[in-house]
Amino acid sequence: MPEWLQINAVATENILKWQVLPALPTWSRLEPMSLTSGDLTPGAQALVADPLWMLGRQWQFDELRGEDGGSPVRATVVGETAPLSRFHATGSPNSRTDSASADDATELDPPDALGALPLEARVEAQIPAVLPLRLRAQAGQQLVRRLRAAGLNAIADAVIAAFSFPPPDDPTDLAAARWRLVNGRIPDGSPIAAACAPLRTADGTLSDVPAAVQGVAGAGDPKARSVFGDWLTWTENQIAAPTGRSWDSARLEHSFQAQADLDDGPVVLSVAEYAGGTLDWFHADLAEHPRLGSAAPVAGAVPVRDTSLPSPVRFAGMPSERLFEFEDAAVYIGGLDAGRTDLARLAVAEFALAYSVDWFQVALVLPYGSVTRLDHVEVVDTFGISIQVQPSKESGSPGWTAFQSTPLTDAGRLSRVFLLAPTVSTVQESLPLEEVALLRDEMANLVWGVEKVVPDRSTGEPIEWGRKAARVSLVQAAPDPELAGDSQLVYRLMTPVPENWIPFVAFREDPHAVHAHHVLERRPMLRFPENGPTELVNPRGTILLTSDDVDPAIDRLRLAEEEVPRDGVIVTRTIQSARTVGGGTAMWIGRRVRTGQGEGSSGLRFDTALPPGAV
Repeated sequence: MPEWLQINAVATENILKWQVLPALPTWSRLEPMSLTSGDLTPGAQALVADPLWMLGRQWQFDELRGEDGGSPVRATVVGETAPLSRFHATGSPNSRTDSASADDATELDPPDALGALPLEARVEAQIPAVLPLRLRAQAGQQLVRRLRAAGLNAIADAVIAAFSFPPPDDPTDLAAARWRLVNGRIPDGSPIAAACAPLRTADGTLSDVPAAVQGVAGAGDPKARSVFGDWLTWTENQIAAPTGRSWDSARLEHSFQAQADLDDGPVVLSVAEYAGGTLDWFHADLAEHPRLGSAAPVAGAVPVRDTSLPSPVRFAGMPSERLFEFEDAAVYIGGLDAGRTDLARLAVAEFALAYSVDWFQVALVLPYGSVTRLDHVEVVDTFGISIQVQPSKESGSPGWTAFQSTPLTDAGRLSRVFLLAPTVSTVQESLPLEEVALLRDEMANLVWGVEKVVPDRSTGEPIEWGRKAARVSLVQAAPDPELAGDSQLVYRLMTPVPENWIPFVAFREDPHAVHAHHVLERRPMLRFPENGPTELVNPRGTILLTSDDVDPAIDRLRLAEEEVPRDGVIVTRTIQSARTVGGGTAMWIGRRVRTGQGEGSSGLRFDTALPPGAV
């Protein structure tokens, strides 16, 4: 047998043997073995064996630069504070004069008093012509309870029978269901309060009971007059009454003035563009004129001198103070998504990375509802060095400042005045009693005031007027096919618009001026019924009126054109309630203004030819 054949035979035999032999799998595991006495601590410490590298990293991060400054250990704030003592509403154009401000200003109660109103309530409060049914029912129920508790059941029954609720406009609406719930069971509180108000004497009591119940048994009892008098006082304190008129209907904002008197002169707060919500220092401009009269004796200035220990500033996402300390896993500055033009976000990130550990804060307790002038702030560090801290501002161009309510270039006493407004932090708000959306319609070249929610004329309860008007418009828009006969097209002078769409027309106030200012004037909407004269549609609510007590048929609300941008605006009127600092409860009805949802289309077209039956 040749040699090469013998080798192949042996190889083939070996291969067959390998295929039949069983396979035994094995694994190898690497385990750490301490070179010492079994202590694993040195391995977990992750020691750096190159101290020169560590010094180099500290040099790169500028940690080797020495500073002569020590940590602050004491801060003294010296100044003066005074409460807000006078208030004047300037929403009406004829009240924005110095003489009117001084004569019409109202004295303010101490902010921490039980019956003191928050500044938002004083600014926004209004009493509509028809209060919501729920408030009137609550007032009537309270009177009946007081009368029955005093044993005057006959008078309580007579009040229920004499002061019933008027029926609602729409018997199918939710307001009608509420009316059926209360009618005949409790009286209407609004007409009872109107009947009791003329009977009030100088000492606050009533001279008699309302005329509707004077012939009832027990009506001549002094206890009955006392119950009605106490109830009237309770009712008037339930809803905050307006202090003048702060709402500017032409600008869709509130404006007012308030004053506090420091020893070196008055401080007048002028707020001209308050849209509702929460008042703060940046809403106000501080000035010395126009003065709102003299302050009450109890509203004098009080010196401020507060010494405390500064504490480092801490905030969420703050990087670690030490260079080699591990950051929190939730903090990832590298994942910050910011573009080249997102300067505000980049500035915050720069502050967090480079300067956050260098800032300290000093707590200063100030009276609620006051203005405070800071004369100087003295800081003493660990080396005993005293430093006078100046305001943080840059008066160059463009310049910046913080907590300053005067012009940037102002360096007078008002530039160091800080406002702590008597506001509330949390407000409970109802569903809208009235809601109007002001939007632009480029196709119709008009601005529309769309009434989405309006109050019922008799109950004051909100009605979803936008949905109802849209359904009525679709029914009225469809022409009768029988009137078209055998014609192929039907000519329409104007397509219908829902009844809740109120037009505003732009015109020039002074047509002869070179740079005339355009305003938007509300006009009635024309409707052409199939069988009847032409109708003029006016607003059903009060937001699109110059005031609550005007006739919609002759009223012409004028808005500044810039007040309705392309985004539009939404104006709502709601019931708001808040707990005051003095422990009481404040309730008021006010307006809020917020950004709209863009442009809209009413579908208004002129001179159209449509197939018979088409809308």
